[in-house]
Formats: sequence, C-alpha cells, structure tokens
Amino acid sequence: MANPSQQIIRLGLGFAVSQALRVVIELGIPDLLIDGEQSVEKLAAAAMVDAGALYRVMRLLAPEGVFTEVLPRTFALTEMGAALRSDRPGPQDFVRMINTEAYIAFEQLLHSVRTGKPAFDKVFGSPRFDWLSDHPEQAALFQRAMVALSQGSNEAVADAYDFAPYTRVVDVGGGHGQLLSAILARNPHLSGVLFDLPSGVAAARQGAGGDLPRTDFIAGNFFESVPIGDVYVIKKVIHDWNDQNAELILRRCREAMPANGKVLVLETLVPAGDEPSQIKGIDVIMLAVTGGLERTETQYAELFKAAGLRFERVIGTRGPISILEASPALEIYGIM
Repeated sequence: MANPSQQIIRLGLGFAVSQALRVVIELGIPDLLIDGEQSVEKLAAAAMVDAGALYRVMRLLAPEGVFTEVLPRTFALTEMGAALRSDRPGPQDFVRMINTEAYIAFEQLLHSVRTGKPAFDKVFGSPRFDWLSDHPEQAALFQRAMVALSQGSNEAVADAYDFAPYTRVVDVGGGHGQLLSAILARNPHLSGVLFDLPSGVAAARQGAGGDLPRTDFIAGNFFESVPIGDVYVIKKVIHDWNDQNAELILRRCREAMPANGKVLVLETLVPAGDEPSQIKGIDVIMLAVTGGLERTETQYAELFKAAGLRFERVIGTRGPISILEASPALEIYGIM
C-alpha cells in the first residue's frame, strides 16, 4: 500500500493521465486496435509518430484500464478504452475539450482561488462563452462534449417527470434539442420551444439533437427575456453561472410563466461531506473556466427564493442528474 507521500504524488500526476488520454484520442489509437492487439511499432507507423514515445504514453494508460499490454510492447483495447473509439461519440469529445483551452486556463486556478473570478478570462482575454462564439471549431467540440455528458440523462429526465398537466414546454438554453426531443416524444399533447443563442437554434433546426415536432425555434438571450410557456426546463445551464447571473435566468422564467407554471432545473447535486463525486471535480473546473459552480440542494433553494420562486421538491432520476422543481412564489401574484 502506498504511503501518504506516494499517494499525494499520484494525485499530482493526474495531469499526465489526462493529457495522455488526449494524445491517444488525437492519434486515433483506439480505432487502430478495433480488430485486435497490435505492437506499438505498427501503431506508431500507422499514426506516424515515434514508437518509443507512444509506448511510454500507452504504458501509462494501461494500469488505468484504457489498454492492456498483452505481450511486451503489444497492446489490446479494453472495454473502457473502447469508449474512446471514434465510432462511439461520447467521452473522447469531453476529454479533447477539457484538455485544450480549459486545460490551459486551469493552470491559473490559483488566480481563481485568490479572486473568486474565472482564470479563463485572465488567460484568454474574454469570458469562456464569448471566446467560444469567436472560435466555431472549439464551440462545436464543446457542444459535442456536452452531448457526451448528457448521454442517458435526457431520457432519464423525460421518464421521471409527469408533464401531463402542461401544454407548452420551453427548453431554456436547449442547444441541440436532445432533451426537448425526448420530452416531446413521450408527451404528444405538448408543444415545445427551443430557446437558445442563434448557433444552438441552428443546430436544433438541422435535427442535430433528434426529431422536434410541434416546436418553435426562438433565438435570444436568456438574461433579457424568455418565451412564454407553462413549464420551463433548464438543463446544465444554471451551473455555468455565478449566483447573480443564475438568479437572473430564473427570474426571467418566473416573469414569463403563469401562476401555475413550473421551472425544472436539471443539475447534478453536490453531495455532502467527503463522499467521492465526479461533480466535485467539475465544480472546481467551473470555478476556473466559466465562473459558475455546482451547488447543493440548499444552495439551489436559496437561488430559487432570490429569483421569486418557491422550491417544491427534488425528483431523482435513473441517471446522474436530479430534477429540482420550483413554482412562482405566491406573493408575486398577491396570493398568501
């Protein structure tokens, strides 16, 4: 068993594993191993890289479960490593995204801890989402990475919530429209609104996230206003923003909805205590990259109250995401 010093050193070397994953993805190594084991010399020749250097990278990833060294300098793909194949869109997009500009910004995490502000702005000269609007290739990668993180979550949300009482669902910041597509497929009585920036609306119109019948596509800025509906779904949007901006988004929804409307915030809650959780790592990345944060149930309750909403309940799903349901505070409508 490793002693405390060795354990700390292993944690400190985490960046090496992360970048090694990016390298094998960029070189297409998982694809080269689809048909079975190969020597590192053959892999290097196909990828046009140095065999000795590639071996060292793959040797690092083998104990992590990505590859297995079946013979000296000969590797096979594991079940986990197969998730990085290009014909299985998903984790590879997230790894590539998190190890490019976000990785560079994260080197300045200390700046974020000292100031409470995102290091990304300091390193790149503009906020993350403004920067993405000026870099369409990276923005497309970001969208694919978000789709990867959502695998299974959209269906889990659509199955877990009863949309029967409502007629018009507004997907705020809906991106490609995967969530809205899943909801509409299960609720033929609903009409939908896909509301996002022009780039997101364009992708949804092209069917990037699935079939969207009975849907209006509306481009706009959710800090200014949102379309009228009676149930609002906001998935993995609130966590991108600090409390002031998150409250403003929720307030815009409250202003647009009727007294019997609902807001459904779809996020992964931060567990209490020392329980290991992926979301705690993502939370620190949010600190450095967007200035947003992952929140506990209590923090969401406080956010709803500040926005003039009454926190109703948390609904669990079969996926790693929760539904936080809120309605307009009664005093807003003169009802006590």
